[in-house]
Amino acid sequence: MHYWGYRVIGSVLGGTLLSVAANIASPESIAQAQTNPPANQKSSLGESLLNNMLGADALRPQNSAPNTTQPAQTAPTSTPSRGRQIVQATTFPDIQGNWAQAFIEALASRGIIRGFPDGTFRPNAPVTRAQFAAMIRQAFEQPLERPATQFSDIPANFWALDAIQEAYRMGFMEGYPNNIFLPDQNIPRVQVLVALVSGLDLSAPAQSTALLNQAFQDAAQIPDWAQSSVAAATVNQMVVNYPNVAFLNPNQTATRADVAAFIYQALVSQNQLPQIPPTTVASRYIVGYEPIAQEPPPPTPEQLAALRRQYLLPAPPVEEQLRRIVRGGSSINTPTAFGAQTGNIFFGATYQEQVRFFDEDDGAVVVGFGVGDARRIVALETAVSIYDLFGDTFEDGGVSFKLHRLIGDDLAVAVGVENAIVWGNTDGDQSVYGVVSKVFRLREDSSEPLSRLTASVGLGGGRFRSLDDIEDKEGSTNVFGSIGLQVVEPVTLIADWTGQDLYLGASIVPIQGVPLVITPAVADVTGNAGDEPRFILGIGYGLSF
Repeated sequence: MHYWGYRVIGSVLGGTLLSVAANIASPESIAQAQTNPPANQKSSLGESLLNNMLGADALRPQNSAPNTTQPAQTAPTSTPSRGRQIVQATTFPDIQGNWAQAFIEALASRGIIRGFPDGTFRPNAPVTRAQFAAMIRQAFEQPLERPATQFSDIPANFWALDAIQEAYRMGFMEGYPNNIFLPDQNIPRVQVLVALVSGLDLSAPAQSTALLNQAFQDAAQIPDWAQSSVAAATVNQMVVNYPNVAFLNPNQTATRADVAAFIYQALVSQNQLPQIPPTTVASRYIVGYEPIAQEPPPPTPEQLAALRRQYLLPAPPVEEQLRRIVRGGSSINTPTAFGAQTGNIFFGATYQEQVRFFDEDDGAVVVGFGVGDARRIVALETAVSIYDLFGDTFEDGGVSFKLHRLIGDDLAVAVGVENAIVWGNTDGDQSVYGVVSKVFRLREDSSEPLSRLTASVGLGGGRFRSLDDIEDKEGSTNVFGSIGLQVVEPVTLIADWTGQDLYLGASIVPIQGVPLVITPAVADVTGNAGDEPRFILGIGYGLSF
């Protein structure tokens, strides 16, 4: 066979095999509803003050003894606070560092509780039954389950009349015998808990007595009539005990801080407010506190990209690395800087319909392997080629070597000698070359279209010389190179300049997960290195172990 036939078949086969080797009931709405004045408010002084009375009523003298009835009082008319507007602050100077600060500020920001005209909250002040009814009205919107009743000790102009009626009709509060309410009586802690459990219709757990004895060291002080309700409040994490979480102090007068804590936890149990964070001081005093697992917010696009980078399996360092999942090559007839290393073996065959300058077809086969580690030091690729399959089969051949180094994940350099050892009549000169290859990652996900571009540029003698220098037998060097664009995951389009002519083709991986590469191409597209363009087909298979 003439020189041109050997050279073209061998170089195309090498390009194909190189391809194989390298390719193996939201809080916001609640707050709005609770801060708006009720539509049925009267225009009386007491009614107008009701919206602001959750803190101001405590300014009135509290002279009534427990279980006694006092004459009904209107909104404070004999106190210095008469006619003043209540301060609607979300925090107060006298609760800074207070154990209940988190509860108070959260409720104040939603208009459920408010401070006094002097800007204070007075967390340790007692709470009357009327004041508690007003807080209930602001905090909850339970359905009215029974008709109103007229308590004999609450006159028609009493400042908290409507609040008491709503708390009664929603099922939170009850009156006393003889149809009295005792609005100015200080409310005990246990009565606050019973009222909240009743209004929210919470069920008592089984073995209430055992639960209470386990939770509270003073469980014996809980009245019999309240035990089931306190047990229900306990299992719903509504009980807050300061300063000792193990002591309920059920009959102690509830302070404004106590009531704020109870109401907040009741709203948490109804999923209307978020749980107090475990890092907050207030969480230490919640009986049976267990942080609720919060669903994390959806990640931002930047966080998603970072997660993908963190858990993404390392991408193949080059497009032409031997592995079981092949993505296609990046050259047809010229070498790249990527190659086989220890554990890589490749096989291949090539065919062209017409040998350059001669009207006959021919083919070649090649087998190669690698030794060394291109990433750590260097690797040496060795390829044995057999030319002239359709003539003197196996009588002509050569051995080629390539020493290559991988720099990072996407850059490689190599020097090599094609046909360093020959036998028979190959008509092909030794071709010494150097080449640099780079993979450009156009998209992060390699499975996306147009995700990878591989470019190689080299300088070599021998077959890489210009056609004139070859015919004149001049020992010159020339530039060669290739570009491979992965248009879709199994197909790479290739343009390859040999130093003399242009090849156009495609590297195709027909079976996903199988390291088989098929490379159809057209040689001498420009027509300046032969009589006409020619069809070439290369097939390669690689193994990595």
